[in-house]
Amino acid sequence: MIDKIINNLHGRISVYCIFFIVVLFSFPINADNITDEQKIKAALLLKLTQFIDWPESSKNSSSGYFKICVLGQNEFDSALTLLNGKKSNELTVETEQFNNSQSVINNCQLVFISESKRPFLTSILNKLDRAPVLTISDSKQFAEKGGMIQLVTKDKHISFKINLKKVEASGLKISSTLLQLSTIVDSDINNQ
Repeated sequence: MIDKIINNLHGRISVYCIFFIVVLFSFPINADNITDEQKIKAALLLKLTQFIDWPESSKNSSSGYFKICVLGQNEFDSALTLLNGKKSNELTVETEQFNNSQSVINNCQLVFISESKRPFLTSILNKLDRAPVLTISDSKQFAEKGGMIQLVTKDKHISFKINLKKVEASGLKISSTLLQLSTIVDSDINNQ
């Protein structure tokens, strides 16, 4: 059956499907009260870290932990806490939820900015500008407004928009594999 599905997929769609099948089946989450969307997004946050290189200085400031944080309302529910103890870039993952963007700068390597913080997005991104903190959100126009990676859900498929200028300005590096799966968007590096 898998062979039949793979044979029916074409072009870029097949790359997306294979990527997400790998994500889903390589990261088991066993919790009855967590929705599939929460599981997928939480797993995706962890998997995305495999395609990003952080500067050594940001790795050293984390006390041996790789911090994945949510800024604003925790849209992941308990799916996020299931990432605790997993490994990312040879560091143990620790998750945390913040309401204040100032706390994120010194504590996190990756921050998911929830929809609840959309009214404050410009201010948040200004505070995080050029910091080695990967910013991710599923808010509309996130990448165009200066966020680094936007998760775009359409017809039950997740794709990515990446603001490469913002990523590079922060000292982070994204692998070519992830870039090939993404739509690159542009915003003025000082757009805010």
